[in-house]
Amino acid sequence: MKVFYFIICLVLLYQCRNAQHSQDQTSIHITIKGDFQGVSADSLFSSVTYIPLETSKNSLLVSINKIHIQDSTIYILDKKQKIIFAFDLEGKYKSKLDKHGRGYGEYLSLDDFFITDSSIYILASDQQKVSVYNLNFEFNFDFPIVTHGTSITFNRDSLFIFTNYCSTELQNFYIYNRFTGEYLNKFGSFPKKQLGIAYRQTTFAKYQNSVYCFFPYDYSIYKCHEKLEKVCHINFGKDYMYPENFKNYSDEERINYIMRYSDPLQQPIGRIDNLFICDNFLFFTFVKGIFPYIYFKHTKQDVAHVGGIITSHQFPLINNDFIYIDKSTYICFCQAETIFSLEEIPHNLQSIKIDDNPILIKYIFK
Repeated sequence: MKVFYFIICLVLLYQCRNAQHSQDQTSIHITIKGDFQGVSADSLFSSVTYIPLETSKNSLLVSINKIHIQDSTIYILDKKQKIIFAFDLEGKYKSKLDKHGRGYGEYLSLDDFFITDSSIYILASDQQKVSVYNLNFEFNFDFPIVTHGTSITFNRDSLFIFTNYCSTELQNFYIYNRFTGEYLNKFGSFPKKQLGIAYRQTTFAKYQNSVYCFFPYDYSIYKCHEKLEKVCHINFGKDYMYPENFKNYSDEERINYIMRYSDPLQQPIGRIDNLFICDNFLFFTFVKGIFPYIYFKHTKQDVAHVGGIITSHQFPLINNDFIYIDKSTYICFCQAETIFSLEEIPHNLQSIKIDDNPILIKYIFK
C-alpha cells in the first residue's frame, strides 16, 4: 500500500504513517481575531492587469458565473443568458456558445461547464443531460443523466456530477464515462429531510488526477473516488463553528438555530468555498460574519494569510469575490462604472463607457 499523500502537505501539517497503522486526517487550525482581520493585497500580488471585455451586440454580458482560460482564450459562463462567451486574452470578443432551445445540439439550461482536450462539456440540468461541443462550439454528442445537478468536473475518463441535494435517490454524486455516457457509480448519501436544499458553491477542486469536494457546515475536505474519503478537517475554533450534527439538520432546523444570533457578526462560519490546490499553495474562502475572507497558505511561508483582502495604492480594486484562480493568477471583475472611481485610469481603459461590459482584473501572485 502506497504511503498516503494529500495536498494539505502544502501547509506542512500532514505526517505520513506506515501502511500498517491507521492514517490520521490532516487538521488545519485557523485563528480568527476580532470582528475583522485584513490581508494586504501588497503581500499577495506582484502586479495587476486590467482586461476590458469588448462590448458589442454579440458580446453583451449579463452575469459572470465562471471563467476558464485555455489556449489563450477566456471562456465566460453567463448563466442568466445561458451562454458561454469566448474572448482573447486582451478582451476581444471571439465567439460564443448560444444554442438555447429543444432541438438537436440545443439546451434549456446551462448550469456548469468544463473544458478538456478539445471539447467543452456542459451540464444542462433542466433536461438532465450532458452535452459536448468542440472548441468552435459545434455540437458533438450528448448523453442523459438520471438526476438534476449544479456542478460537473472530470478525472481522466470519469465525469462527476454534484446533485446539490436534489437527487430523489438521496445521493449527491454520480459518475459517468465522459466519452460514452455510461453510468458508473453514485455515492455521497444525505438524509431525506435535506432533499431539495440547494447551495451556491463551487463544490469541486482538482489536484494531481484527483477530485476533491466539500459541503456546507461540514468543515471538511473529501476526496472523491467511488466514495467520499475525508482527508482534512478545518478547525476555526469552537466559537466560530456550528455543532457537529448541524450539517445533518433540515433547512427549517438550521434557520431556527441561526435565528438565535441577533447580530450577524456573531454567527459561526458556515462553510468553506472556492477551494484551490496546487503545488505551491492551498487556497479557499469563507465568510466570517458578513466579511468574505480568504485562506492562503504558501509552501514557502510559515504562516497562512487569513482575512479579507485590503486594497492598496497599487491594487485599488481588489476584492474577495474572485471568479478564477490558478497557480499564478487571481482574477476578479468589476463593473465598468467602477473604473471612474480610480485616481488614475489605466491607459487601456481610457475609452471605457459607464454601461460597457465588466472589466476583468488579473492579479499575479508573488
